[in-house]
Amino acid sequence: MFKIVWLTLSLATTGFSGTAISDSDQSVYSNSGEVIKMRVQGHRVDCQPGSDDVRKCYLVQKEASIGKENWEVLQQEIEGFNFEEGYTYDIIVKVEVLQDKTGPDRFKHSLVQIISKIHES
Repeated sequence: MFKIVWLTLSLATTGFSGTAISDSDQSVYSNSGEVIKMRVQGHRVDCQPGSDDVRKCYLVQKEASIGKENWEVLQQEIEGFNFEEGYTYDIIVKVEVLQDKTGPDRFKHSLVQIISKIHES
């Protein structure tokens, strides 16, 4: 089973980054959770425009939406991701569902790998 999953992830990642994930990264993918490709826009936005909530959120595109027009607001932080304003990132993220949480807080995002970091002009 692991070989089938690894092959699928390798093929999916190859289309995203131009190179497959190295064998040394295999242990990252053997844990529970879904691994997805994500693009993070170079500036953050208000999480709840027009409300008293002053938190800033990421604008992201996931998987097949990467490179399209639409961006979605990601209300959760990405654990291990050191965002720098003014750079667009292509990253691989592990998404886990936390059973003891509800709403947007039930998703935990953890950085697996930064594929690219490009300065916005």
